[in-house]
Amino acid sequence: MEISESLNSNFFKLASVLHFFVVCRGDLYARPEAIVNTSTGQTVMFPIEHQGKEEQYEVTFAIRLPLNLKILTWQSNKPWKLQIVHPRYQHRARIRRESVVLDDLQVDDSGEYQIRIDYYGSELKNHDQSTFIIQVFDPVSQPIAETFIHDQNASNITLNCSVANENSVMIYWEKISQSGVIIETYAKTIIVIDCSTEDEKYEYRCIAKNPVSNASSSELSFNECVARNWNGKRNSLMILIPMGIVVGCLLIYFCKPAVFF
Repeated sequence: MEISESLNSNFFKLASVLHFFVVCRGDLYARPEAIVNTSTGQTVMFPIEHQGKEEQYEVTFAIRLPLNLKILTWQSNKPWKLQIVHPRYQHRARIRRESVVLDDLQVDDSGEYQIRIDYYGSELKNHDQSTFIIQVFDPVSQPIAETFIHDQNASNITLNCSVANENSVMIYWEKISQSGVIIETYAKTIIVIDCSTEDEKYEYRCIAKNPVSNASSSELSFNECVARNWNGKRNSLMILIPMGIVVGCLLIYFCKPAVFF
C-alpha cells in the first residue's frame, strides 16, 4: 500500500480541513475560521480585528469547546488593566500588538476559541466575533522497531513498531533496497516477512508521524532471511546428495554385466 493511500485515514481527513497560519517571529499567528496545528510549548497569537480606531471596545477571549470558559477581558480605554478570568491561564494569556497571546500550549489547550469585541460609547452598540480552532500535539518520539523470531525452523520473521505516546500518531513501515530506494510501504504497526521469498537483502524502517512532527527508527536488515534460505537449500542438498550416492551405488551393483565361466 502506498503511503499516499494511508494518508486518507480518518485522523488525517480531519487534518486536511483548512490549515492556515503565519509564523511570526517563532509564534503562530492564527486566522479566523481556520485550523492551526501546533506542538506543545509553542505560542499562538489571536488577532483582535476591531472596526474603528475612535470607538471604544471591550475584548472577551474565551474557549468554547470542549469546555466553555472565559479566559480574559480587556478594555481599549484601559489597556493597562487586563483581567484574567480563569486561573488556568494565569501567566499564559496576555495582550500584545492588537493580539491575544496564549503561551506554553499544552495538549489540553486544543479546542475552539472565540474573540468577541463589544463596541460602546454611552451605550452598547454592536459587536464582532471571530472563531479559531487550535489542535496541539506532542512531538512524536522515536519509534521502537522490534524483531520477533518465534521458531528457528519457521520461515517468517515478525516486525513490530511502537511509540511511547500513540495518541494521534500514524505508524507505517518502509521497505528499502540496498541502493536506498523505497520499494514498498506498509500502513500498519506489525508486518510479517516471508523468508522463503526474501532472496535479496532489504532494510526496513518504521516511521511515526502526526500533523506537527515525524520520526523514524533505525534501519533493520535481515540477514537471517538470507541465511535461512541458504541453510534450507544446503539442508536439502545434504539430504539429496547422500540419497543420490546410494541410488547410484545400487544401480551400479544391479546393472553391472553378468560374468559367465
